Amino acid sequence: MNWFLWPGNRVCDLLGLQDPDDRQAFRTFANMIIWGAVIVLAALVVGKYT
Repeated sequence: MNWFLWPGNRVCDLLGLQDPDDRQAFRTFANMIIWGAVIVLAALVVGKYT
């Protein structure tokens, strides 16, 4: 499960967020955006080639 949270943690590290409350909220937002884009991209690729 840790690999699933990695993109959000990395974004928080790059932005320098240290406060646990800010990190948790922004990590959740970043993960929703990143993994949502991955799912949409995968759906487009599968839809195009099937």
